[in-house]
Amino acid sequence: MTAFAIFIVLLGLMGLLTSLIPTYQICLLKPPQSQGWHLLLLMIGLFIFGYLGFLWMLLNREIGTLEIVVSLVFSAGGTFVWLIVKMSKKTIEKLQDTLDDKHYQAYHDSLTDLPNRHMLYETMERLIKENGSSFTFIMMDLDDFKMINDNLGHDAGDKVLEIIAYRIERIMPPQGLPVRLGGDEFAVLLPKSDLSQAQRLAEQIQKAVIEDIHCEGHLLAVGISIGMARYPQDGEDRKTLMKNADIAMYRSKQNNSDYESFSQTSDLPPPLEPLSP
Repeated sequence: MTAFAIFIVLLGLMGLLTSLIPTYQICLLKPPQSQGWHLLLLMIGLFIFGYLGFLWMLLNREIGTLEIVVSLVFSAGGTFVWLIVKMSKKTIEKLQDTLDDKHYQAYHDSLTDLPNRHMLYETMERLIKENGSSFTFIMMDLDDFKMINDNLGHDAGDKVLEIIAYRIERIMPPQGLPVRLGGDEFAVLLPKSDLSQAQRLAEQIQKAVIEDIHCEGHLLAVGISIGMARYPQDGEDRKTLMKNADIAMYRSKQNNSDYESFSQTSDLPPPLEPLSP
């Protein structure tokens, strides 16, 4: 009887011990009720001491029906805690994955997987609020992209956009944020950069984008117009900075140049139809 009672209590104790690590992992996930999980972790530790005390008692007294019943309760209690913790961990991890996926979708473009304008806006506002060093915003627009959609179809156009996005992303410096604004518009945010660094990146983007693209049995050469504006010289807020980069981009398109900087074109009248950021 004593051996049986000790055995079933040990089963419950094993359940408590195996619950410690997943409970601690849940605490690290910081769920909404994280204080409750920290409390449960503490209680499991106290329960373990209680189980050890009960085992010591079993070794030093006559075992009867009551002790067997209590041992079964101890065993069921430890098993119950282990089961609840295991199921809860799976549920919380699934919910966390769902939230992470929704957050990713909210801040990334569904076609190219590049960050979208929401991430761009938040990053620009954060950089401006930090009132740190200057940064450069680069606006880009593919040349005559509508012809690809009209002649080859939107599937081909989507493939071209994916290829262009990949080419832009692969040459980004570590601090650069490549963005798809929508349609055939792209952008890059360069924190803590000077104009020469932005110009070198613009030249690299031109070379990468102009490479031939094999699509739907056709060999395509896609051009890109690039305009850039610097904070705070060319705008002290996000909207002004994006508008001025847009103006510089249209100058690049009009002049058929590789890129234009707003500070170099600010003395010229704006284009007829600038894009609204």
